[in-house]
Amino acid sequence: MQATANAQQNNYLYRCNEKLIEIAMEDLFTPPVASRVYVYPNIAAYEVLAMGNTGLKSLSGQIKHLPALKMENASMPVNYSLAAEIAFTTVARKLVFTENKVNEFEETEKKEWKNSINDETVFQNSVAFGKQAGAQIIEWMMKDNYVTVKTMQRYELFEGNDKWRPTAPEYTNALEPNWSKMRPLVMDSAGLIRPIPPTPYSEKTNSEFYKLAMDVYLLDKNCNEEQRIIASFWDCNPNISHSEGHITVFEHRISPGGHWIKIAGQAVKNLNLDEASTAETYTLTTIGIYEGFISCWTEKYRLNTIRPETYIQRLIDPKFLPLIQTPPFPEYPSGHSVVSATASSILMQVIPQPYSFTDSSEMYINLPARSFNSFAEAAQEASVSRFYGGIHFMAALNNGAQQGLEIGKFVRSHLQTRKKQ
Repeated sequence: MQATANAQQNNYLYRCNEKLIEIAMEDLFTPPVASRVYVYPNIAAYEVLAMGNTGLKSLSGQIKHLPALKMENASMPVNYSLAAEIAFTTVARKLVFTENKVNEFEETEKKEWKNSINDETVFQNSVAFGKQAGAQIIEWMMKDNYVTVKTMQRYELFEGNDKWRPTAPEYTNALEPNWSKMRPLVMDSAGLIRPIPPTPYSEKTNSEFYKLAMDVYLLDKNCNEEQRIIASFWDCNPNISHSEGHITVFEHRISPGGHWIKIAGQAVKNLNLDEASTAETYTLTTIGIYEGFISCWTEKYRLNTIRPETYIQRLIDPKFLPLIQTPPFPEYPSGHSVVSATASSILMQVIPQPYSFTDSSEMYINLPARSFNSFAEAAQEASVSRFYGGIHFMAALNNGAQQGLEIGKFVRSHLQTRKKQ
């Protein structure tokens, strides 16, 4: 039985996701792990709402291994909106390090809900069911192989001039090399959707690979101010280090997935989407991002290709340093290109079109907002930003973006969120 919510609670899913992005950034999760942090709480909230909304279709059975939620007493009066938020925070608490921040957020939200729900029984029932639902999602979540992945053997470098090597300034070992072992949500396997093969490696000055490297090198030498701004705006490196003498300071930033979830949130807020559309937007977007990272990381470590920084320093200019820091994992395909194309593809299908927007996601680090005519335009800029930043060859961007589009289409075609009328 559904009890109605006060109108002031319409944006609770927006608040939940904004808070989760903030916590994930502070907890310094790697981009693939952050995608896991974002997706499960949104699925939990969605599944609760699907029980109380006659228009939403459960993902159970569509995500083949996702069990249907069970309510101990189906006749008790429940506010499914409040229950959805409690399910979200219950799952989020299990995923983050700073659980106290989730607790503080949840307590503040519960006070607001209590003020808008005048029936104490409904309030208590809703909180209790939200916790039950969250616990059921956590039980399912814990079977995704994450614990095994995080305890697998440390990555060992491969021999060969064409292989990936750690880069300055930290020379960090490979990040999440076993992510291909994670359980996909929609894809049948981690390697289901692959990009076309990368350009064959060569050190010959007349080769296509050398030309790709020279393109990066020359762009770095002639990068204009707009290109520098774009590279910084989409940097999305969760942990940038700044060294001066013996002192190193780390700057925490939003991940690529977090950036696109904020873009989705801005659309939800700008268009004043209803609860069902908001849940649909966040859930499909986070599922796409999660699948995108699994697919991309599988290819990165299968192909294990060299970064421009390593190649250029060895064969063109030993003093070369890219505009932004090279992240610690193989080059092909570009993760930002894959994930941005995936997210934009899904958003183009769930957000009413045409839709233009101004993205203010990076204003917290004093970068001005940027305006786009579409999600696709934003994704294209996010992709080319890695070329401007000097950390990817162009082929990894173009082919990674195509891979992301295919992932987005696959996710959207395999998940039905609305019941047929």
